This record gives sequence, C-alpha cells and structure tokens, in this order.
Amino acid sequence: EWLSWPRVLEVQLLSTDGDNELGVAVFLESISKALDPQQIRVYRSSLSGRERLGVIYGDFATRELASAELAKLAPTGAGSSPYIRTVSKLR
Repeated sequence: EWLSWPRVLEVQLLSTDGDNELGVAVFLESISKALDPQQIRVYRSSLSGRERLGVIYGDFATRELASAELAKLAPTGAGSSPYIRTVSKLR
C-alpha cells in the first residue's frame, strides 16, 4: 500500500539477506531512538534470484529534501552507508 503514496524518494538505511530477520530487528532497535519510527519501513524483495530485506526511511518529493535528511542521518550512524533511492526501484 505505501508503494502507492505520492512520494518519489526515500533513504535506504539497510539492505541484507532475506533470512537475516534477527539482524534487521537489532538494526531497527538501534535506530528507533534516533529516527521517527513512523517513517521507517521494512520491505522484502528479490535481487538476482536472492531474497533481500531492506529498511528505508522517509517520504521525499525532491532530491533536495532527501539530501537534507541524509545529511542529518550521517551523524546518527544510522545504517552502514545510507543513500537516496527512488520508490520506483521497489515496485
């Protein structure tokens, strides 16, 4: 349902193997105090035939808004290497 929201960009915080649910849970616990939990989403996808889990953050209409949020995330240590991505890549 959230893939149909009118946003264009989000910040990818984590991408990991599809069977790493415990790792995702630990990651979510570690970032939940620094980030707005309402803006954090976990999704499952398939990449080259392998199941993946991802954690994304935010709903941004422009790259400028997403970049501003990404700059704030860096000091929190959220994710290994957060980056901006388009919603269309998740569909």
